[in-house]
Amino acid sequence: MEIGFASLAPLLPELLVAFGGLLILILDATAGKQGGSARGYMAITVLFLFVGLVGAFVQLGGEATTAAFVVDVDAFSLFLKMIIYTAMLLTALAGGGYLNRVVSGVGEFWSSYLFIAVAMAFAVSANNLLLIFVAIEFLSITSYILVGSIREDLRSSEAGLKYFLYGSVASAIMLYGMSLMYGATGSLNLIEIGQAFAANDASRAAVLPAAVMVLAGLGFKASLAPFFQWTPDTYEGAPTPVTAYLSTASKAAGFAVMARVLLLAFAPSATLWVPVLGALSVLTMFAGNLMALRQTNVKRMLAYSSVAQAGYMVLGLASVVTTDMTADVTTLSMNGLNGLLIYLIGYLFTNIGAFMVVMAVEDMTGGSDYSHFSGLAKRSPGLAIAMFIFLLSLVGIPLTAGFVGKFFVFGATIQHQYYFLAVMALINVAISAFYYMSLVRTMYFPADDAEEVPATGAPGLGAQAIITLCVLGVFWIGLYPPLVIEWANTASQYLLTIL
Repeated sequence: MEIGFASLAPLLPELLVAFGGLLILILDATAGKQGGSARGYMAITVLFLFVGLVGAFVQLGGEATTAAFVVDVDAFSLFLKMIIYTAMLLTALAGGGYLNRVVSGVGEFWSSYLFIAVAMAFAVSANNLLLIFVAIEFLSITSYILVGSIREDLRSSEAGLKYFLYGSVASAIMLYGMSLMYGATGSLNLIEIGQAFAANDASRAAVLPAAVMVLAGLGFKASLAPFFQWTPDTYEGAPTPVTAYLSTASKAAGFAVMARVLLLAFAPSATLWVPVLGALSVLTMFAGNLMALRQTNVKRMLAYSSVAQAGYMVLGLASVVTTDMTADVTTLSMNGLNGLLIYLIGYLFTNIGAFMVVMAVEDMTGGSDYSHFSGLAKRSPGLAIAMFIFLLSLVGIPLTAGFVGKFFVFGATIQHQYYFLAVMALINVAISAFYYMSLVRTMYFPADDAEEVPATGAPGLGAQAIITLCVLGVFWIGLYPPLVIEWANTASQYLLTIL
C-alpha cells in the first residue's frame, strides 16, 4: 500500500492548517523569555483557518475521492469541514483579543487551536475505525488543554479536569465498541464492516453492544444524555470562545462521525439502533430543557440548551432510515440527514453569536450571571437585540435559521411516521421558550428590585463585527434557505446512496 503525493493532494487544506500550527509552535519556541506576539499568533491562526475554509469550498464542487486509503473527501465531509472551519474562524476573530488577555501560553493555545481544527477535519472524513479513534482522541486531549487554559482561574482548571475524566471514560467505552466491530468483521473500513454485518448472521450479535458503546463515546462529544454531565461545568469554566467552538464545531464533528458510522457500518441493523436513537433523543431533550429552567448563570443555561439542541439533532439522524428499510430515502425532500446538516449550519451562527454576546457582557461586567444581563437593553441595546435574535432562533421562531433547521428535522420525523418523537420535540420547544424568554425579560424588563451590575467597558470591534455577522447569518438562512438546503441535499446524498 503506497501513499504518494497524488493520494495526499485532497488533504492539502488540512496539511496547510497543520503547518500553521507547527509554525506557531516554532515561532513561540524561538521567541525567547519575552514570548512571541499574541496578535501575530492570532493572525497566523486566522490566516490558515481561512485557507482551510477556502480549500474545502473549492473542493466542494469536485468528485468524491479517497485520500491515503482511509479519508473520504466527499460532499458530506467537505460540508462539515466548512462548518468546522467557519466556527473556528468566527470564534478566533471575535474572541482573539479576549483570549490573548486571559489564557496562559498564547503560543501553545493558538497552535493547539489549529491542531483541533485539523483533528475535526480528519474525524468527519475518516472511513476507518482506527483513524476515527485517533482523530477524536487528538481532538479531545487538545480540547482538555484549551478548556483549562486560564490557569489563574480555578473554575477553568476544574472544568478541564472534569472534561478530561469524563472524556477518558467515554473514549475507553467507544474503543471497546470499536474492538467488537473489528472482532466481528475482521475489518476497520466502515463500508466493509457494513457489508460483513449484512452478509453474516453470526456477526450480528455484536451489532447492538458495539453500536451502543460507540454511541456512548460519540454521544459524549455531542452532549447527549446521559453523557452530558461534563457540559455545564466545562462550558461555564472554559474561556467563552472555547465554549463557543465546543458547542458548535465539536458537536458537528461528533454528529458527523455518528452519521458515518451508523449509516455505513450499521445500516443493515437499523431496526436495532433507530429505537435507541429515539430514546436518546427524548431523554436528551427533556434533560437539557428541564435542567436549563433552574439556571441562574447564562453560560450554564446555554450549556443545558446545547444539550437539548443535541436532542433535536438526534431526531434527524434517527429519521434517516425507516426501521423496515423499505423506503428510498434519496427521493425524500426531508430525509433526516439533510435536516441535521441544515440544523448544524444554522446552529453555528446562532450559538456562536449567543456566546459572543456572553463574552462581551463578561468583558463589560466581569460575569455571566443573569444579574449581569439585567437591564442590558438600556446600557447596551445592540447586544440585547442581538441576543434576542439568537434566542428566537434557538426556540425556532419563523424567519430565523433555527426555524428552518427544526422544520426539516421535525418534518423528516413526521415523514418517517415517528409521531411520538415529533410530539415530544414540540413539547420541548415549548419548555425551552420559557427559559429563553426569561432571559429576554431580564434584559428588557428587569424587576424593580433586580440587582444591575454596572458596565465598565465596551465590547471590542472584532466581537461586535462577528456578532453582527452571526445575526445576518441567522436571517440569511431564515429568509433565504434554498442555497443552504441545496448544499445539505448534495452533502447528504453520498451517505444515503450507500444505504
